[in-house]
Parts: sequence; structure tokens; C-alpha cells
Amino acid sequence: MTKEINMAKDVSVDSLLKQADQVKSSDPEAFSLLLDSLEQQPINRQQALYLQYLQAYELTYQGNNAQSIEIFNEIISSQADEQLKFKANQTLINIYAISQNWSLGLSHLSKNFKLLESIKDPELIQNGLAIAAIFYNQIEQYELGLSYANKLKQAATSPRNSCLANGLVIEALLSLNQLDVESPSLETAINSCDDEVIMQSFIHSYIATKYLKDGQLDKVFEQLLPRLNVIENTHYPGLIVEVYATLSKAYQGQGQTSDALDYANKINKLANGLGNTQATVTAYEILYQDAQDRGDYRQALNYHIKYTQADRAYLDDIKTKHLAFQLAEHQTAEQQNRIALLDRQNNLLLTEQQLAKAEAENNRLFIILLCAVITLLVFWGYKSWTVQRSLKQLAEYDSLTQILNRGHFTQVTQSALNYCENTKTSLSYILFDLDYFKQINDQYGHAWGDWVLQQVAQVCQAHGRKNDLFARIGGEEFCIALPGSDINTAIRLAEACQKAMAQIKDSSKETDLVVTASFGITDTQLSGYKLEKLMHDADCAMYQSKHNGRNQISVFNPDKHATCSASGRLLTQ
Repeated sequence: MTKEINMAKDVSVDSLLKQADQVKSSDPEAFSLLLDSLEQQPINRQQALYLQYLQAYELTYQGNNAQSIEIFNEIISSQADEQLKFKANQTLINIYAISQNWSLGLSHLSKNFKLLESIKDPELIQNGLAIAAIFYNQIEQYELGLSYANKLKQAATSPRNSCLANGLVIEALLSLNQLDVESPSLETAINSCDDEVIMQSFIHSYIATKYLKDGQLDKVFEQLLPRLNVIENTHYPGLIVEVYATLSKAYQGQGQTSDALDYANKINKLANGLGNTQATVTAYEILYQDAQDRGDYRQALNYHIKYTQADRAYLDDIKTKHLAFQLAEHQTAEQQNRIALLDRQNNLLLTEQQLAKAEAENNRLFIILLCAVITLLVFWGYKSWTVQRSLKQLAEYDSLTQILNRGHFTQVTQSALNYCENTKTSLSYILFDLDYFKQINDQYGHAWGDWVLQQVAQVCQAHGRKNDLFARIGGEEFCIALPGSDINTAIRLAEACQKAMAQIKDSSKETDLVVTASFGITDTQLSGYKLEKLMHDADCAMYQSKHNGRNQISVFNPDKHATCSASGRLLTQ
């Protein structure tokens, strides 16, 4: 390869750049040598941008994603040609898909669709369709994945792209339960991938998974065992663990426990670094069930804990994918509405300009009067807007601490609860009351007491998330609603707030007083999705903290707090 590069010195810079682009993923060593050679060549602006793209690709290959992402974004924002921007944007989509940053991946996928409109190169167009189909299948939006896979199938000009399109179509159709495993199209898809072993193996894996769901265990083995050596020789962990998981479940279904355990253990050895996969969930489930059947309850408990953790993490990933897609859809709709509004505003301005010009030619005095009226209207509109904004601030926020007041907090928390209930996600709730606050007012004055309230609001808000709902609902009583969070997240936030309060000091006052609070915590798993019940139960837990000596964090216990009064105060312990 060194000889080839030395010979390439007489070749144009454009040819060297194209050669480096062609080998960037297939021959890293040659790719690196070509980049070194290009860095010694005099190049123009467009060639420099192309070289930047290739250097960023090398950084990605080396695992330096942060720096490569910055360079790719610079290329997209630069004066580079549309094809280079398209390539840079496609690489970003791959990076975000691998790192499971679905929101940014969807954002750049949207850019890809816009760039695709100006791309003429058939190979680049096919690459754009392929990455869209792959990405949508990965986030389980199979109808969209199927749509782009079919477009790729129609546009494919190479055996490789035809194979890729067929595989993506099969994956989407089987996931949507729109394809029978006995369909002749499956054999056609497999035959189209004779030179693409990995995708061919994926198709066999999809079919075997469908057989497993249908309870046809013998056909699972017929589909996978003759090809197992080929699949393992791909050294593609994501494919291999899914095949092992299918075989393990099939062996378990036939009562062949030893083989099922063998593949479950193989999954655990391979799964490191693959993130949260269904294969890992399957492996721990099989290991747990075997230990339980053998009466080894200690080991069964250990495997069950791992199974539960893996299952929860996998389901959280699925939920994250769906939320990212919903957010992207919402942002797209909002952007379209903004564009429509801007168009209407531009049309209105154009009409006003034409009218103003016509009127100016006929009557200058009328234009002066019109300008005066417009100025007055703008001033009135501005004053009206500022008054409305002030009224909104007064209606929704606490004037002292600048956090939500009780009324507005109740409205937005109720909306958050409705959303969480509909999407079957948790919401946790924290209620806390400052300890001995009356003594602070009596000893240091109300001005210092107000300062303490402001500091408490600031330090607690600093430790929360942007979507947490934080309010002052009484004199020295605060509450925090945490959509999408369980009880453990709420406990950690309460502990962080507790520590932060203890650090509140006023350098202008010499005092050893430490600000503390009594916390009560509950969530929808304990108290359900009714706001009144959440507040009531958190109040019970908070008064448990006060009863235990204050400066405590208590979690609502339905059994322990069964005698809590309707007002939230404890009657007995």
C-alpha cells in the first residue's frame, strides 16, 4: 500500500481525496497514510473541507467522538458543497445511533431529508435512504423504516444495496406482523444476500425469532443451527447474541436445559459493551429460572436481580426511543406552524407596504397620520404585553422566591400526572417544611427569614432537572414534582437539597444557625395518580420526619401511615 501512495503523488488532490474516502472504512491503515500524504499537499478551500471531513471520520474511528462531532457540525454550517454536507450529516446520524442519542439522531435525520433533495449522486441517495430505514427500525418506528426500505429497494443499483433493502424490509414486516415466515419473498431476500453474510444472517435471525414467537421450535433450529458457524465467524456481537438468545429460548422450550444455559452464559460473555439488549434480559431470565428449578434460591435471587435490572434498563431504552420520536414529531409540527405564521406575516407586511406606497402618492398627510396611529398601536401593544406578562408572573409564580405558586403548581402537576398515567411512567413527589422557621423570624427578623426562603429555593432548584416542578405552597413549605422519576430519584434529590440547605450562610450575620427541613416523599407507585393523594401521603411522610426529630427524610409507607388523618398529620405511630 505504501508503494501505491508514493505513486499517488503524481495524482491530483481530488483523486487522493476520493481514494481516501473509498478506503476509510475498509482499510484504516491505508486511510491514515493517505491522510498524511494529503496534509503535505497544497489544497483549495473545498478540498480543505473534504480533508477535514476525512480527518473527523478518522477521529470517530479512533473513538474521539466529541472532537469529530464538532468538526462535522462545522462542515455542515460551512460553505461546503451539498454532497460533503450530506456525508458529514450521515456520519453524525451513525454516531448518535451507536451512542443511542436518539433525539440528536432524529434531528440530523431531518436535516438529511432536506439535503437529500439537492443530491444527484445515486449512490449517496441510496445511502440516505438506507440510513433512514436503519435508524427508524432501530427506534422501532417500523412503518417509517419499511417506507424508506422500499424506496431503497426500488432505487438500488448494486447487489449490496438490494440485499440491505431486502433485509430491512423483512425486519420491518416481521416486526409489524405483516409477513408470513413461509412467504417466498423471504427466500428471495436470502438469495439476494449471498455475498453479504452479515445481512443474510440477520434475515435468518429475524425468521427464527418469528418461529420462536409462533412456538415452532423445531423450525428455529432448522433455521439457525446449520448456519451457526457462519454467524459466529462474522464476529458481529449484536447479531451473535440475538441468535444465541433465540436458541437459548428454543432449547428451554424443549426442556433441553443444559443447551439453554450454555447459550445464556455465552450471551453474558459477549454482551459487555452492547448496551441494554433483549438478549441480556433473556439470558438472565433463563439462568434465574434454572436456579429456581434446582432449588438454589440464593443464586436464583442473584440472577433475578440481574434479570430485573436488565429488563428495566431495556424497557427504559425503548421508552426513550419512543419519547425521542414523539418529541421530534412535536418539534416538526411546531416548526411548520412557525413557518406558516411567518408566511402570513410576510404577506401582511407586503400588503401594508403596497398600500402605504399607493397612499403616499396620493396623500402625504394621510401617511403621516397612519404612521402616528401605527406608532400608538405598537406602543399600546407593547404596554399591553408587558402588563399581561406581569399579571402572568404574579398569577403563576411566588413573588418572593420566583418559583411556582401553589395554584399554578397544582395545574401543571395535574397535567404532568395525566401524561404520566397515560404513558404508564412514574412521577415522584417531595414535600418539605423548614424546621423552626418561626424562631428564625423571631430571632433575626422577617427580612432575614425572607432571605433564607430565597436561598432555599435557589439551592434546591439548582439540584433539580429542568422539567421538575418546584413550588412554594405555604409560608415555609415547598414541594417538588418529578415527572418520569421513581422514588429513588426523589430520595437522591431530597438528600442533595438537605445538604445544600446546610451550607446556606449569610456572611453579614454572625450565627451558627443551620437551615434544615423535614422531607416527606412518595410516588405514583405508592400513592397512585391523584394529586390530592400524592400531597396527602407526602404530608404524612413529612410529619413522620418532624415526629422523628426533624431534619429527616421519610418515604410514605402505606402500612405505617395507615392512621394518617385526612389533613396529612399523623394521629398515631
